[in-house]
Amino acid sequence: MKKIFNYMMALGISTGIFSACVDDINVGNAFLEKAPGVDVNIDTVFSKAEYTRNFLWSAYGQLYCTYTSGNMMNGAPIDVLSDSYHCYCGWGGPIQSYYPGGLTEDAQDTEDGNYQGKFSYSTFEGGLTSDAGGRISIYETVRKCWQLIENIERVPDMADAEKSRLRGEAYTIMASRYFDAFRNFGGLCLIKKAYPVGEEFTEGRSTAFQTVEFIDSLIDCAIKEPGYIWSIPDADIGQWSGRLTRAAARALRAKVWMFAASPLFNNDQPYMTYSKTPTGLESELHVWFGKKDPTLWSRCLSACEEFFADNAANGDYYQLIQPATQDEGGYRMAYRQAYRYRNNSTRHEKIFDVHPSQYLTDAVLPDGSRDNRWGWGWPGFAMDCYRQGGAVPTTELVECFGMADGRVFPYTDIYGAGKNPTGIDIFAERDPRLYETVTVPRQSFPAAVVGGYHNDDYIDCWEGANRFNTGDGNYVDRTNSDDFKSGYGKFKWMLDYDQNKMNDEYIGVSYIRMAEMYLIRAEAKAETGDLKGALDDIHVVRSRVGLGRLETMNPELNLTSNKENLINEILRERNCEIGAECGDRLYDMVRRMRQDLFTKPLHEIRIYRLDSNGNRMETDTKWDKSTPWPKFEYEKPEIAIGHRRWWDPGYWTNKWYLDPVSRREIQKGYGLTQNPGW
Repeated sequence: MKKIFNYMMALGISTGIFSACVDDINVGNAFLEKAPGVDVNIDTVFSKAEYTRNFLWSAYGQLYCTYTSGNMMNGAPIDVLSDSYHCYCGWGGPIQSYYPGGLTEDAQDTEDGNYQGKFSYSTFEGGLTSDAGGRISIYETVRKCWQLIENIERVPDMADAEKSRLRGEAYTIMASRYFDAFRNFGGLCLIKKAYPVGEEFTEGRSTAFQTVEFIDSLIDCAIKEPGYIWSIPDADIGQWSGRLTRAAARALRAKVWMFAASPLFNNDQPYMTYSKTPTGLESELHVWFGKKDPTLWSRCLSACEEFFADNAANGDYYQLIQPATQDEGGYRMAYRQAYRYRNNSTRHEKIFDVHPSQYLTDAVLPDGSRDNRWGWGWPGFAMDCYRQGGAVPTTELVECFGMADGRVFPYTDIYGAGKNPTGIDIFAERDPRLYETVTVPRQSFPAAVVGGYHNDDYIDCWEGANRFNTGDGNYVDRTNSDDFKSGYGKFKWMLDYDQNKMNDEYIGVSYIRMAEMYLIRAEAKAETGDLKGALDDIHVVRSRVGLGRLETMNPELNLTSNKENLINEILRERNCEIGAECGDRLYDMVRRMRQDLFTKPLHEIRIYRLDSNGNRMETDTKWDKSTPWPKFEYEKPEIAIGHRRWWDPGYWTNKWYLDPVSRREIQKGYGLTQNPGW
């Protein structure tokens, strides 16, 4: 009963629709392995509309979210493999596997989270197999979806329109799970039906291009379902926010082709070749399209245009949330509402989002009790790891955010003793999204609008200041807290760590939201030669937080003619807008083969208050609000805790772009092969 309710509560669905007989229906993973004749069989599940719906809700419970990754990497979000966040948590998996170069092809087959890969290819036998955030193979979800698609016509008390709608949802869920695996492993084994007990899969591993075409075909099936609605009616959104729609399918198609068209697979040569072929079935085409095809960007652009056209035909239902006021408070709250909260009758930015729990810090169960979950709401270890140094911002992330007028960050040469003689405050007048993403020193901010930082309207987080010194329950003792170890604290999702603020509204973690659709289209336009159109789409997103036009404020970048610079700016903008939501920064670095970013050492920050003579203050650095705001010097030390071997000269190989697949699965002999280099 609790399992079923957890799926429903994750969607914000009222428990009143359930009847007591649901207790007798097992719709979890165990059903998938039960043969007809035991306590649950396929006839039972599809004998009643209510049971069929519950069966689909269990597949919803397996949608990907980097913060509900089960025990993969011991709960660390995959962002810590990018250049934006770093894992300082000693029991976080990256610090013991990816960072020291210890990941092996056994990463998929161990229950030890310290040595697991970042994404689960297969369900560990005897390991964490619960639907609620556990370690679940995509094929568990795929099987459920095919079973529903193949059997829903049997349901006697369900209207044809609802059957069509549920099929559309199942196709979209299945396509998203294949896409999740595709961007971690490349070509996949493609399951095209529900295999009954005893029937073996023998088709082997498909090529990378066959895989992306298959994902596209699933999306096409979803879009063509006549009952698959474009959006959730506002009258129903309180109950059904988070349920998939035709818009989610169209947006997913654009995101799939953006990844596919990128250089990782779409290139003149494979990112890496095989040096050994132990099964004899290994082929570079499993991880390469065999050629560079520029028209794939046209497919991405077409998918974007079809989404925007369909949205226009449906009253432009999906829109960017706009600021209530044209100032920092308005900009920040518009951005916060966009990334953090679920859609409602006035907010329609999220197109495809996942609801791991209602609130961030705990969850309300159907009986009214609260499920504390290690004191934090996102299932498994993820939230516990996240708040204990499992994902700490880097200077590289902070420098991604430009200035409030739209210029890129101009102070890259300001770090070091004597390098800031005029005492510039590098955190003043920045892109408002920085303040919603990272905790940095602020003389003042609109606390009445965005909420105070522990009841204050300023933040003093330099060496020896209150935020880093007292450790009294209101502030953070950085010397004993891994969560501020880099010198920065994270603000996105956590806010000021005040439970009342974190639980102000139900949360939804974006898989795709409207801002990303503009940025996907911008990238596709840039790749197909429409640089002006790309800049227009970028400006739609940036103007929401008051930034000037990118090309106008940064003429030295020649963005109207320099495609390479424009693509780099799009990637930067994606990091500022959707970073720390669905792992997109890491996947952007992967699909664009950004070895330069993977191998560049990352940095912390040390902020030193200066006295009236321009010398660093060693003691009593706290700020009296009645005095002028201090001047500072900055140091940018390289991260030492969790040093990444990728930074060592000559260590990097391109094998790191994709993860190793399960050796246990390879040994089953149905044609699966390992990725190059593993």
